[in-house]
Amino acid sequence: MPFPLPQVTPIDILNTEWNSLGRSRNAVRVLHLLAERDANMGQLVYGLTPQPRSYSTPFELVEFMTRASGRVRREQAAAVVRVLLRESDLDPLVSRFLIQALIPGMLTVASRLRWGQGGGWEDANHFFTELISTTWEVLSDWSGQDRPYAVLDVLSASRCRMRRQLFRERDLRKIQVRLTPNVLAQKTVRSETDLEELSRLLIDLRQQGMKSEEVQVMYAQHVLGYSISELASVTGRDRRALYARRDRGQRRLCA
Repeated sequence: MPFPLPQVTPIDILNTEWNSLGRSRNAVRVLHLLAERDANMGQLVYGLTPQPRSYSTPFELVEFMTRASGRVRREQAAAVVRVLLRESDLDPLVSRFLIQALIPGMLTVASRLRWGQGGGWEDANHFFTELISTTWEVLSDWSGQDRPYAVLDVLSASRCRMRRQLFRERDLRKIQVRLTPNVLAQKTVRSETDLEELSRLLIDLRQQGMKSEEVQVMYAQHVLGYSISELASVTGRDRRALYARRDRGQRRLCA
């Protein structure tokens, strides 16, 4: 059973702050600088043809991104995340734009990790606060990088970092033996898990010529646990294309 969400959550705090920050003069200034750097962003911000309307504040732009439905709009939203990550060294506010846009994805990550159950977190509130911090660290580490699958990459990296913390905590709780001299003298070898083996195999296949798109879909579904529907939502890619890439990869994997 997942942790019950507290009445006051980090998401509430982020949304309350964003309600004013996303419309502030400084945030709008940064958004217009971004629009000047990228033509597609300019279409969204200024409502240029063929974009039917403008999203003249970061608040409006993030609302569009988080509510995007249909292949075209999801691809536009995913492209905005790519631009924001690439241009995040422009101003610290750009990373704040990203954090707000990634909240739905972070909720998916939290759900996949069962809100940190079995880890060292006090509750869902504590867990999600650390997930936000971890995502911010990923954005900082990758600032300026141009990643075609920026949404999936950032969320996957955040999930992997949080999952490592979760596994470390679980491993520590399993250590119940006394550290006697005889125990310390024994050489323990940690066996490779099925997921680690699959990860290694996918890396090997990529080096042997498997297309990167096929590797990414296989890794995201079988190692990170995303469904094809979730991948389509966070990447803006057509589900049929993702299924085709997965199936090609699986045939290569089983060959």
